[in-house]
Amino acid sequence: PVDPPPSRASPAPSAARRVRPGGAQPAPGVVPSGSQMGSPRPFPGSKPSWHLPPYLITVPMALVLLLVAQSMSPASVSLSVPVPAAQYEQVRAAREQRAPGDSVPAVGATPTAGLGADSPSAKQKPAPALVEAPRQSSPPDLSVPVERKPCTGNFCSAPHLQPYQGGDLEAPGELEKAVAARSYKGELIITYANAGGSPWVANLVQSIRELGMEHWFIIMMSQSACDGIYRSPLRLSCAWSSWDLDGCKSESTKQGRIERMWFIRHHYLARLVDLGTVNVMALDGDMTIQMDPYPYLHEPTGMGAHNFVLSLDNGASATMINNGFMYLRGCKSGGETQMVLLEMLQRERDVCRHPEVFTDKGPFWTATDATNATQGPHQPAFVSAKDQKIYQDVLTSSFCGRHIMLRNAPTSVKVNDYKGYVRHFSGGLSPVEMLDCCRFIPVPLKPGGKPRIQDGIRFWWHPMRLPRRPPTGGIVGLDLRGPNPNTSVAEPVPGAETAAAPNATFISSWHGTMEGEVAGWDGHWAYNPPVVAHFVGGMDKVDSMQALGWWRYEVETLIAGLPRRSSTSKLAAPGETEPTAVGAVMPAMQRHFTHGMPKLLALAGPGASRRLDSMEKTIAGHAARRAWLAVVGGALGRVATDPVIDCLSRWIVRINNTGFGFTRRRFPSPRLGIYQHYDERTGIGAFLGDCAGGFSPAEPHPQGICCYPLFCKSLRERHKVHNIPTVHHRFVEAALARPGARRADVDWAALGLPESGTVSAGALASALAPHAGADVLVIHVGAGMAWPQVTDIPETAAQRLCEDFGHDCHRMARPGRPAPMLPSQWLEATTAKEPGPMDQNTAVSQWIAEHPTALYNGTAWLDAWRLVHARDIPEIDPAVARGFVSRLSPEALESLRKF
Repeated sequence: PVDPPPSRASPAPSAARRVRPGGAQPAPGVVPSGSQMGSPRPFPGSKPSWHLPPYLITVPMALVLLLVAQSMSPASVSLSVPVPAAQYEQVRAAREQRAPGDSVPAVGATPTAGLGADSPSAKQKPAPALVEAPRQSSPPDLSVPVERKPCTGNFCSAPHLQPYQGGDLEAPGELEKAVAARSYKGELIITYANAGGSPWVANLVQSIRELGMEHWFIIMMSQSACDGIYRSPLRLSCAWSSWDLDGCKSESTKQGRIERMWFIRHHYLARLVDLGTVNVMALDGDMTIQMDPYPYLHEPTGMGAHNFVLSLDNGASATMINNGFMYLRGCKSGGETQMVLLEMLQRERDVCRHPEVFTDKGPFWTATDATNATQGPHQPAFVSAKDQKIYQDVLTSSFCGRHIMLRNAPTSVKVNDYKGYVRHFSGGLSPVEMLDCCRFIPVPLKPGGKPRIQDGIRFWWHPMRLPRRPPTGGIVGLDLRGPNPNTSVAEPVPGAETAAAPNATFISSWHGTMEGEVAGWDGHWAYNPPVVAHFVGGMDKVDSMQALGWWRYEVETLIAGLPRRSSTSKLAAPGETEPTAVGAVMPAMQRHFTHGMPKLLALAGPGASRRLDSMEKTIAGHAARRAWLAVVGGALGRVATDPVIDCLSRWIVRINNTGFGFTRRRFPSPRLGIYQHYDERTGIGAFLGDCAGGFSPAEPHPQGICCYPLFCKSLRERHKVHNIPTVHHRFVEAALARPGARRADVDWAALGLPESGTVSAGALASALAPHAGADVLVIHVGAGMAWPQVTDIPETAAQRLCEDFGHDCHRMARPGRPAPMLPSQWLEATTAKEPGPMDQNTAVSQWIAEHPTALYNGTAWLDAWRLVHARDIPEIDPAVARGFVSRLSPEALESLRKF
C-alpha cells in the first residue's frame, strides 16, 4: 500500500539514493536496514510515505533501534512488510541478475556449479586467458525499473545553468561574473578546496547535483587546481583566488596554505553580502547533502525568519557553533552578519600585523600572567580549526554585546584560573554570566513549554549586536574588552539581523551534536540521515562515506585524470611521481579508473568471512583474503573489492565515540551504536549497512546486511595492511547500479580448481573465461578454502600487480614466484577456530569484566547490554517495547531481568 501524496511537496531524494540496482534486498523476516538514506522527510501535516522499491521504510527511531538490535541476535525478527509479492520478486530477481521465478540459492548456501552460467556474460564468446573480453555494444538492461521523478523543489537549477570556469576572483568583475553564471533565483552555494581536496568537494557537489541543483561553484586555491576539476569528466564549475589576507596567509608555508583555505570563504561571504544579489550557502568539503535543504531554510515561521544560519557542536551556544555550514539570507551591507564576518577576519589580521603584542614580552598576557590566571610561554602555535574558534568568539561577542576573546588564544597559553581568565577577556563577566548571554534561544514554544519541532527539526535563534570598533582601532582582548571607555555594551537594535542554528535532524556532525541527539559516530545515519551530514571528527571519512553509500565513485575518475606531482615519499625513486589527490582508491591503483569504473572481483560464501572474537585475528584473516583476491584480480585484469566481515563478531564495540579521542560511555544521551562500531583504544571498528544479495554471512547473521571494517591510519600501518590493493566493497553496489551492468557468480570448487597448494594463472583465467564480460565477478568459496597461491603469472600481469602492491611488492608479489607471499599469521587466521578467545583490550571485554553476573550464553549477554543502554533513548513506545521483548530468547529475557 502506498499512502496518498503529502499535502505539500516533499524534498525529493535522488533516484540514485532511492534505489541502488544490485543493492540489498531484505530477506523475509529481516528488518530492512540501512537503505533509508534517501527517503524524504515529510512536511508538517503530511503522512510518511513508503517509496517502493526498494522498501525504504520510515519508522520512529526508537522502533528502528529496538528492531535492529533484535535483528542482530540469533532470535529472528518477524516484520511484515506489505509489499506485493510480484513486485518483490521482480525487483529481487533484477538485482540478483536472474529471471523472475528462477530458483534462488538458500540463504548462506554455496552456489551450485551452474550459478551464473545462464547470465548474459556466460553467453559471450570466451575471451583468451588474461585478456579482458570487450564489452557488448548493447548489453541487456538488467537494472531495477525505477520511476525517476524530476526535481520538484523551487530551486531545480540543473536544466538552466551551464558549466563555468572563472578567473581570479580578486580581479575586477570576476566575482560578479561567477555569481551571474552560477546563481539561480537569487540562491548560490559555494565550497572551497586546494588541489588535494578536489575529491571532497567533487563528492559534495555531486550529491547536490543528484538533487537536481546546479547553482554552485567551487573556489580553488590556484588556477591549475581549477583547471584540473573543470576539465575533468565531471566538468566541475570553479574559479580561483589569489587572496591571502593582506599577505598574512602565504602559500609559501604549510600553515599559510592551510589557513588561507580556512579563512577565504569568510572573505567572499562578506563580499557577496556587499553585492546584495544572492542568498549564499557555504559548505565544507567533507559534507554530503541528502535532500533539498531549502524547504527547511525558507520555512516562513521557522528558520526562514532569520538571516544567518549555522550548525552546532554539542550545544546551543555561540561558543559551540561549527562554521562548516553557513547560510546567509537577506543580509545587508554593513549589517550585523557582515560585521561578524569582517570582525572575524580583522582579529586574525591583528595577530598577523602585531605579533609582538601576543608574545611573552608583549602586553596581551601581562595582566593575567601577573595574577597567575595564565602563564606562558606565549609563542605562535598552529591551532586546528582556528577560524572556527575565532568565529565562536565573535559570535559570542555579538550575542553578549561586548568584545570577548576566549575560545581562540592568539598564542600558546596555560590557563590556571578559568574564572579569572573569563572575567579578564570578557570585560567582567563570570563564566556563568558569559555562558548565559551566549546561549541560543529556543523558540517558539508550544503550550506546555515544549520547543516547537517541525519534521523533527528544532532550531534556536539569537539577535546579533556586535559593538563597532572605534575609529582609533584597537586589539580585542587588550584595549577592546567589554564595557570600557573605548567600547560599550551594544544594546539590541530593533530589526537587527538574527542568527539561527538547527538541530541534528537538519545538519549533524560526526563527532558531536546537541546533548541528547544522535551524532554520526552512533551510526544512525545509516537509516535516519540528516539533511546535511558533516563528517568532521570522523576516524576515516572516506570509508565512513563509502559504508553509508554516500561516496560517488565517479570522483575516482576525476582524480585519476589530475596532473601528478613529484613524490614526497622517502622511499620514492628519483623522478617518481604521486597523485595530486587521493579519494577512496589507493594512489597506486588510481590508474585503473582513468577510463571509468573497471571490472571488479568480489568474494562471497562461507569462506569469505569468519565470526571471530579476536580482533587481531579478524584483521589478519581479512588481510589474507584481500591479498589473495588482489592477486587473483591482477591475473584476471580485474580490481579486487574488500570482503565483508561478520557483524556478530563480539570484539566489535557498540558504545563509543570516535570524536577527538574521548569516550561518551557515561554521557546521559542516546549512545546505542548499533551501526557504527568503533573502539578508540584498538583503532578498529565496523559500519553496518545494506549490501547486494549473496554477500551477507550465513544465518543467524541478518541477510541483506553487511559490516564493513573501519581502520584508523595508524592501525593499518601497525598491522601492515595499508598497502593491500583492494577497494571498498561498496564499489560492487556502484558498478551494479549502472544501466546494463552484469554480475556473474561462480563457485570455486565447481570450477575444478584446487582449494589449497597452488593454482596456475593460466588455469584460473581459462576456468573463468566464460564470465570475462561480467562487470562484477563474484567468487563463492567454502569454509574449507585454504587460499591456493597463484603461480605462473605472466610477466606483464606480474609487473602490473607489483605496481598495485607498491612498496610491499617485494614481500607480497614477487615476479616469477608464487603469489601472494602471505605472512603465516595471516593464513593461520583464515582457519582460526570460531569464536576463539576474545581480545581483552576492547570495550566489550571491559563491559563483561564489569558485569560478572551477566549470563554468558551465546549472545544473550549482548542483548542485555544493548537493552541496558536502550533506556537512554527517549520516548520509546511501551507497546513497541513489549513487542520487542516478546521476541527475545529465554536467555536474553533472563539477562534483561538481572539488569
